Amino acid sequence: MRKRKSILLSWSLSYLVILLIPIAIGAAVFAEARGMLEEEVNRSNKVLLSQVQESIDSQLADVIGIGSQLALDSQLNSFINHADEPDARWRLTATELIRSFKSVRVGNGLIREMYLYVKDADVTLSSSSLAQKRLTYEMLYRGTDVTQGQWTQLMDTTREGVFRNMQLLAEDGSVADTLVYVQPFPLRASENSPATLVVTLDPDRFQQAIDNVRLEKESTVFIVDSEGRTLFSTGPIVTPYRSDQAQADRPEMPGQVRETSAEEWDGESVTVSRISSGVQDWEYVSIVSTEIYARKLTVIRDITLAGVGGGLLLGGLAAWWFARRNYRPLSRIMSIVSDQVKGKLEQPGDEFGILHGVLTQTLEEQDRFAARVREQQSIMRGGFLVRLLRGRLPREEEAEAEMKRLGIGFESEAFAVLLLQIENYEGLFRSREPEDEERKRQFVHLILTNVLEEMIGAVGPVYSAELDGKIAFLVNVRGGAAGAQSEIDQEQTERRIAAAAAEAQELIRSRFLVTFSVGVSRIRCGLPQIAFCRREAEEALEYRLILGIGQIIDPERIRQPKEELYYPLDLERQLVNYIATGNYARSTEVMNEILMTNFAGEPLSVELARCLMFELIGTMLKAYEQVKLDDAEEETRRGELIRSLFACETFEEIEAELLKMLESVCQTVQERKRSHNAELKQQLLEFVRENYADVNLGLTSISERFRFHPAYVSKYFKEQTGTNLIDYINQYRVNEAKSILEREDAAVQEVSERVGFLNSSSFIRVFKKYEGITPGQYKQNARLIHPDIR
Repeated sequence: MRKRKSILLSWSLSYLVILLIPIAIGAAVFAEARGMLEEEVNRSNKVLLSQVQESIDSQLADVIGIGSQLALDSQLNSFINHADEPDARWRLTATELIRSFKSVRVGNGLIREMYLYVKDADVTLSSSSLAQKRLTYEMLYRGTDVTQGQWTQLMDTTREGVFRNMQLLAEDGSVADTLVYVQPFPLRASENSPATLVVTLDPDRFQQAIDNVRLEKESTVFIVDSEGRTLFSTGPIVTPYRSDQAQADRPEMPGQVRETSAEEWDGESVTVSRISSGVQDWEYVSIVSTEIYARKLTVIRDITLAGVGGGLLLGGLAAWWFARRNYRPLSRIMSIVSDQVKGKLEQPGDEFGILHGVLTQTLEEQDRFAARVREQQSIMRGGFLVRLLRGRLPREEEAEAEMKRLGIGFESEAFAVLLLQIENYEGLFRSREPEDEERKRQFVHLILTNVLEEMIGAVGPVYSAELDGKIAFLVNVRGGAAGAQSEIDQEQTERRIAAAAAEAQELIRSRFLVTFSVGVSRIRCGLPQIAFCRREAEEALEYRLILGIGQIIDPERIRQPKEELYYPLDLERQLVNYIATGNYARSTEVMNEILMTNFAGEPLSVELARCLMFELIGTMLKAYEQVKLDDAEEETRRGELIRSLFACETFEEIEAELLKMLESVCQTVQERKRSHNAELKQQLLEFVRENYADVNLGLTSISERFRFHPAYVSKYFKEQTGTNLIDYINQYRVNEAKSILEREDAAVQEVSERVGFLNSSSFIRVFKKYEGITPGQYKQNARLIHPDIR
């Protein structure tokens, strides 16, 4: 009981001290409040007036720059120069310039209308039409204080770019004052310009720029020219300054803010701030009534005095009463909690210790519950995103409700999909091993989603989900509503997405040693198009087979894939023959030629790449069949290599496996060749070289010469050389014929007899079979290459 009274007394004293501290501080602060408030108000006025100056000057500079921009337009200059010849082509040029003017007007929000008065043609070219001068006056100035004569004089006599205040006929028929920029066009021809450029500004934009930064809505902001005339005012009154005052008080440097001063205006005390324009000989003036701040000070003073008096009078009693009142809930809590947790807490007699323990346990339970809720929400959100990616869309009302519940908010109707395939992450876990493979993948998944969502987030909100063992990222392109982006803007945004993915890939590869590939879709509009984006990303990711792993594959890289496969039959036959003869070097050359020809330049389509893979596997099987390896171990190894080929994910891996198979087969063939009689092979080759000119040279004559059965000679020669004996004889004769055709100017009939053919017809048929052209064509080609042959 003594402890409770001690706590109650401590609380009472604490309340009294807390009560006295703000009273004392408030009394001291109030003495300085007026000066500090006035100083802060003056500083704020200067800063905000500077912001008004910077904002409006920036927009005025853009308006002034329009003349220089249009002066560079060759089409506009041609239009002006040919104004005295208003033919059909001239009017067509006017139509194109109207669209150009409209683009300039829409691109600068400060411009209400702009037109160019062409003096020779006496017409005006605006962002909406090409019209006669009289019709333009009727449309813009009829019923205003601007007469037609004044407007005509302004168009004809303007010698420099100036801003002026003019009345303008609005679209609703009302007359409104607005700011107009007039300059001769082009500016360099100011003395005798062929045209006059008029840019009408939107006063609502001035009002909006000032309202965005005005400290008080009761304040008035003026824009005053060098002669003291009011060009623009946020109120119905004009500036109180005369032209001589404006010139005398103008700051020497543009953009310089003069000291804010207190003055009397119409019998009222006001605070005046002035700043000069950085692009025009103008001055911005802000006038704020000091009564606004005086009222606030009076309210603060009255409240402070009332608070001090009430505090001193009632503070003590209130402090004691509240202390006892606040202690009652604590007493009731202690009577409830103590018995339940006394045996579980280390200090059950300590009231605050008990409450601390109870609250700690409660918060821990809440954190665990919140974590489970977040986990479930993440799973549910992933499931919803997967349904969107697969094209299973709920009804619009259900989709909106579910997205709101899951925390998904789309800012536009434009979407793109990135599909990420994790290739390798073992380098990340070299120094520390999580418990199992699933935890590894979850950890890598967390890294990838966090980094990519952050990097791509500059384009728009990004949501990720796991899809068929890959990570899908749904990008909601910011500002990409249907029809809002041109084709160029869309391509630029697609390149930004691909660049962000590449930057994230380099960061993750360098810091976390994780390799992955990404397929990127184009940007499409509408929720139903998300499924198309997913299919595009999947198709792009399939090009890993051709481009290799660790690539960012966007639509730009696969826009025009090759649709023609290079794999001629004669090249396949050469490859099979080289493999059959164990010639690893030539086999590798032919293999590299096939791969380099198909993969140089634009990539193959995925379908053709798979066809090429099957063709190469089929060629290897043909080579195995021709070699006729009967060794069981070799057969087993062949099966393993073929299975490894089908398991490859990229053509880089396929190439490595094919070269491994080539090396294995060629080594086997070479080993088998060395086990046979090499001397007979050399004798056979030598006999062919010495007797190739004999028309009777063939399998029968050679068999008789060496006293072997023709079938044995044919099989032996095929095993040792990889080619048929008759083919070898014909090939040798063709090579000799080529040498003769290159060196001598001999007739085809003569060449055929010299190399052992019975007649020229047989010679021509065999020559074309092996070389693809006739001997005569070959001879003509040889003369082009060697013109010295006669």
